[in-house]
Amino acid sequence: MKPKSRQPVRREKNDLEGTDERNNVKRLWVEKDAVCVELKDGRIGRELIRDYEPLRKATRKQLENFRVDCDGVWFDDLDEGLELSGFFSPKKTNPIGRVFWLFPELNASAFARRLGIPQPLFAAYVNGTKKPSLARKKLIDEELRRIGRELLKTVA
Repeated sequence: MKPKSRQPVRREKNDLEGTDERNNVKRLWVEKDAVCVELKDGRIGRELIRDYEPLRKATRKQLENFRVDCDGVWFDDLDEGLELSGFFSPKKTNPIGRVFWLFPELNASAFARRLGIPQPLFAAYVNGTKKPSLARKKLIDEELRRIGRELLKTVA
């Protein structure tokens, strides 16, 4: 079996590439929802823990056992890492996917059926490979609110 690569999870280019990032790091810390880094030039970058499955599943102790190496931040207990340049890269957001990411109790397939949207198309909206029209986005938002109201009525 091939040994697991020690490459960081995120590989993106920006103005840090080609420099020795270790010499630029002033401090690195873990917050409740993010790993943060401050560079000597004053820039502060954050990577959300929820965006990386190995970090999401980690204990606080595992997250706090990190070091800065030549590739970025390395979590020894997890055998995973984050490239420092990723902390400063623009982040893409997908509001539909984010809802289903934050609330795994929601079933995207059932939600698609409820709306009458083909499941493969809704899955593409959730994973960000397709973008719904403004009218479809409004329909999805209204349905999410409707479900929220129904849940509140059920427990009240």
